[in-house]
Order: sequence, then structure tokens, then C-alpha cells
Amino acid sequence: MSHDIILYDVELTTPNEIWSPNTCKTRFALNYKGIPYKTVWLKFPEIGKKIPEITKNEACRTVPIIIDVRNGNKVVHESWKIANYLEEAYPNTPSLFHGNIGAHFFIHEYCTKRLLPKIFKLNVFTVAEKAGEHQQWFVQTREKAFKTSLDKFVGDQSIHAKAITENLVALGRVLKHYPYLTGNQVGWADICLASYIIFLRVMRPDQFQALIVNDKKAGKEFVEWLKRMDKYMQLNPPAPAARI
Repeated sequence: MSHDIILYDVELTTPNEIWSPNTCKTRFALNYKGIPYKTVWLKFPEIGKKIPEITKNEACRTVPIIIDVRNGNKVVHESWKIANYLEEAYPNTPSLFHGNIGAHFFIHEYCTKRLLPKIFKLNVFTVAEKAGEHQQWFVQTREKAFKTSLDKFVGDQSIHAKAITENLVALGRVLKHYPYLTGNQVGWADICLASYIIFLRVMRPDQFQALIVNDKKAGKEFVEWLKRMDKYMQLNPPAPAARI
């Protein structure tokens, strides 16, 4: 199969494991839009070396990035920018925004600012363990960035767990009335939230069960919604999209 897109993702000790919340957003968007792509997996230390070479920007040291081979090897970095680029470059594929980009961006910001930091604090020790031979590198670089030890950075996990359930309440209410966060169609808002919940499900299945599945206020709605989203949560790309 030919590929229009090259997606750079981060690999832990389990090969091809889909876990990173930010790269998940781009992967799931590509799957939803049906754009053929291939994945290049990088270990943590490789990202800081390889990505600046591709972007020609020393300050750019994170994934996801994509290279659009079909459009002159166009390089796009950061999941929100990639989503906007895919909308413009592939207009004959299913839309991520459905003409209402502001609503999708609001949920993107809500989930990114309120949910992801709490989920990350529940997951960070598991990510470190799954980094394998790069565990020490991961811990040292994160403690340098956070300017404190991981223990102090994480603090009381029960506080983060409570915050997650509280911030999911409003989203769960939406899913009681609509199949997706912005109505009757899958969109970027769903992809964003699903990516963060997948991060929790992969790294901390115990917390996923406790905070999502067993949530008395919205658990049923989230479980049914995740089932609807699962077809986009795949490693291998779907059939090619319509050509432009």
C-alpha cells in the first residue's frame, strides 16, 4: 500500500503499542479521515535528535509530526496544527470539525487543560517503567523539566483521580443525549478525549476501570461511546480515502 503520510510516534518496550495521547490524536484523525499512512517509531532519546533534523528547528523536539509525502514532503508539527492541515489538504475526506471548529477547539482545550495533566500524573510512573532501558533517561529529563522529583510532582494520586471524575461529569452529560461530544458525528472533540482516555486505559487499567467504567454518573455513557470510537483506535491504517 502506498502512503500519503509518515507519522512519527514514540515507542516504549512493547512494540507498536498505541499509548501516547498526543500522537494518538493524529493517528486517530488519520484513521477517521481514511488517509493512508505509515508509522516511524522512535524511542524517547531518539525524538530529541531526529525531530529537529526533520523540522529544521532545534526548539522542536516532540511528537507528533507528520511528513506529507504527497504534498512535497510537507512537515507539520503538533496535533492541533496537524488536524487543521489535514482538513485543508484533504478536503474530500470526512471532516474533523463539521463547520464548527470553535466547539471542537473548546473541548480540546478543556480536556487538555483539565484532564490530561491529572491523567499524566497517574500514569507517569508506568510510562517510566515501560521506557525500559531508557527509564533513567526519562526520569532525569522529566525531573529536570518539572524542577522536582517525580514523587513530589505526582503527589497524592487520589486528588488527581477525584479531579478526573469531576471533570468528566459535564462530558458524560453530553453523551447521555448524543452519540458523540458535538452531536451525531465523530469529530476532533471525540478524538481528543478518546486519546486521553486511551492513555489511561493502556497505562493504568485499574484506574480506567475505577474512574471510567465504574463511574456511577457517566460510566455507562463513556463505555458505550468508547465502543463507538474503537474502530478509529487502531494501529493499521484503514482503506485509502477518496482522492483529490
